[in-house]
Amino acid sequence: MRHLACAVALALTAPAVAFAQAPAPTATTADAAIPTGQLPRTVVPSLVELELRLDPAQPRFSGATVIHADVAEPTDVVWMHGRDLDIRRAEAVLPDGRRVALDAEQVHVSGVLRLAAAQTLPAGKLDIEIDFEAGYGNLMGAYRVKPDGEDYVVTQMEPLGARSTFPGFDEPGFKQPWDITLIVPEDDVALSNAPEVDTEALGDGWKKVGFKRTEALPSYLLAFVVGPWDVAVGQDIAPNGPRSRPVPLRGVAAKGQGARMRYALENTPPIVHALEDYFGIEYPYAKLDNVAAPDFGAGAMENAGLIIYRDTLMLLDADSPVGQRQGFWGVSAHELAHQWFGNLVTMEWWDDLWLNEAFATWMGNKITGQLQPGFHTDRNILEGGLRAMGADSLASTRRIREPIDDFTEISAAFDGITYQKGGAVLAMFENYVGEANFREGVRDYLKANARGNATSSDLIDAIAAHGDDPAAIARAFRSFIDQPGVPMVKVDVDCAEGQPPALVLQQQRYLPLGSNASAAQSWGIPMCVRYAVDGTVHEQCDLVEGAQARLQLEQAQSCPAWVMPNAHGAGYYRFALAPRWQQALSDAFADLDEREQRVYADSAAAAYGAGDLTVSQMIAALPQFATADARQTATAGMGNVEWIAEHLLDDEAARADLRAHFADIYRPRLQALGMAPKAGESDDDRLLRSSLIGYFAESLEDPAVRSDFVRRGNAVLGLGGDGTLDPDAVPRDVRDTALAVAVEEGGVPAFDLAEKHLRASQDAVIRRELLSAMGGVTDPALAERALAFVLEPGLLRLNEIYYVVFSQAGEPENRPALREWLEANYDALQAKLAPGGSAIASAYAAGMCSAAEAAALQQRFGERMETIEGGPLDLKQTVEAIGLCAAAKAARAGQPIEY
Repeated sequence: MRHLACAVALALTAPAVAFAQAPAPTATTADAAIPTGQLPRTVVPSLVELELRLDPAQPRFSGATVIHADVAEPTDVVWMHGRDLDIRRAEAVLPDGRRVALDAEQVHVSGVLRLAAAQTLPAGKLDIEIDFEAGYGNLMGAYRVKPDGEDYVVTQMEPLGARSTFPGFDEPGFKQPWDITLIVPEDDVALSNAPEVDTEALGDGWKKVGFKRTEALPSYLLAFVVGPWDVAVGQDIAPNGPRSRPVPLRGVAAKGQGARMRYALENTPPIVHALEDYFGIEYPYAKLDNVAAPDFGAGAMENAGLIIYRDTLMLLDADSPVGQRQGFWGVSAHELAHQWFGNLVTMEWWDDLWLNEAFATWMGNKITGQLQPGFHTDRNILEGGLRAMGADSLASTRRIREPIDDFTEISAAFDGITYQKGGAVLAMFENYVGEANFREGVRDYLKANARGNATSSDLIDAIAAHGDDPAAIARAFRSFIDQPGVPMVKVDVDCAEGQPPALVLQQQRYLPLGSNASAAQSWGIPMCVRYAVDGTVHEQCDLVEGAQARLQLEQAQSCPAWVMPNAHGAGYYRFALAPRWQQALSDAFADLDEREQRVYADSAAAAYGAGDLTVSQMIAALPQFATADARQTATAGMGNVEWIAEHLLDDEAARADLRAHFADIYRPRLQALGMAPKAGESDDDRLLRSSLIGYFAESLEDPAVRSDFVRRGNAVLGLGGDGTLDPDAVPRDVRDTALAVAVEEGGVPAFDLAEKHLRASQDAVIRRELLSAMGGVTDPALAERALAFVLEPGLLRLNEIYYVVFSQAGEPENRPALREWLEANYDALQAKLAPGGSAIASAYAAGMCSAAEAAALQQRFGERMETIEGGPLDLKQTVEAIGLCAAAKAARAGQPIEY
């Protein structure tokens, strides 16, 4: 989905050393095109031996690797990966023992490594031996953290971190076993993907830890941790279904934190059992370690047998905030689903990343919903799909299965299109072919490709084979995978006399105001509809293809009272009913199920986004949504108030009136819930209360709610008392709001206390809330102090930087100073975030809504983003979004806003 604007190979950054006197490679080899996408399959590894010497207290580490490989045809060059590595020795060892020197050179900024052989390497088997040194990365590859004064090493190899840690074949299509050995300080814990098999004392304060040979794995699933970790041993995961052996289970946390892993250890086995029951295949690895990493860029990473999580997901208990508990279940189920989808069966190349991430998104919600029905995770798939429609409505959006030809495009694939749209599409086709049939297709796919690699076609064909029309199902599935965009289905009802009632359908691509994309697209849509006839509700599903179609209502003998074109919200598409039928569906809102009410609300949002509803009409629709039982529907549209206030209203009095009207819409729900938790209430009520309180206190600036939460936040800070932090002075679900308003209203004294507590705390949740609160202040001097935290050595964990930056970006008053700061400190900030960092441009762009600002952003960041992983597309989409904002603003300028 992303492209590299610079077409030439950039200068290498790692030193290269020649290891023997040898003729230079032939001209044809030296001038061969550098493979910045997939490597050639001339040389393919069959086994990798990797030994690393790691001291977490030191800035660099060293290693040696022996790659046992098969050579398909004679060659004098081996293409591999190694980014910013100091290669000390590289040799090829032939079967007869002869050694051939290899001249190692990094020839591209992405880490393409060319090993030029002193003589032609024959076809057959050989070993490649490489000794090297490297520096630790920034939340990528092998990196260091120091959360509590102790030094730790953590890894994150996906997508391109492995090449910064050791030389190798860093692509998912290269999948082979690994023999891992770690040489570490004698008092440190060292863990990797497979169980430890031996430990040898080396003297001088070092030990060597060897691990059992892994199953076949790509490099991005390799993992290890080193440091003074607490290792909490959980109860073995008992035998289940096809698995007769127990699976050892451990929790790994920073020193002194092991006891906090209890909740995670107790609740992991049910997830594993539920996944085994679904797949009919045993958990694929010899052990399972859950690591609570003190600083981690992603939510979690599914490394085979050694899953690494952001510590907030693992260090919790039954009384933790609802969002944190639900996060544990959802993310754990997601990562454990990967042990089959992604690890047991791996995509061949990054264009099929959705096979991993869309499936784990869908499966994680499915299993969590099965084990925790009160979480209503079926709504998560729906809500994720609706959120993805925002990006999917852009002309610059990507396909779920997007061809990837350049390294900058790989990180771009880790987005809402892959995860949320992909998960919603899977759910849609499961609904169409049937749950049992879908599961059998998944099982067939896993069994056919176990321990190997697979493609989209393998999965689609396996699922389609269990449907009533495999060719049509496969064709429809590919129409969603291989083209971008959101389908828009226009629906009318033909009740002409003399023929059965039928839906008259037109489909095209949904486009927002100002889009320059073509609407002339169609999909094979598994369309399920519900309709009421003579007091009875009927349902039917059909595969709709082509720009126009007619769908006879099979059980309607007379004209229906209403039609819901997306039954149970199961489809990834939007709909627009003819006016008569739109009114009929609105009148039947209470008869719709909760998912249907949510997609009905989305249909209004879509019409508003396309310019078919005025601002006043959109506001008029919100009170109906606010009465819905499901919190996602009740809060649909709340975000519109800030856009309207900022871009369409010029004076503060008008903004205050608008906020007061929105408060009138949502106040009854907040009053019904009450300001304090109730014994026995649902998690959903707690989450809705939290959302409403945050909305009233921060977006609507409601005086009563805000005053109450200033008082509560002061109690947490200890302001007005002895200055002691009291995290439990307010319910945990609303503590973030309490701190935000208390720090904003409390000025210097409150900010000083918040900073004091930040510097004293290692609790990641508390730190996030404090940083977000301090980042959101609008006093210029305090906002400047908050930004200074970002560059202060050793204060923030890398994953905490954006809490400050984006909190500032969310406040219009702060944006001019933030942009100046981002520009002045761009190089220092980018050095911290490399090889990522595309979000810097997004923060800079916050609030922009004019064509001139879009052009200026492109001019300022275009060259900077060219070689940042994910940067080119992130910038392109941000620039387009600014242009769409400008178009929407221009189209609505001067419209009366009535409510």
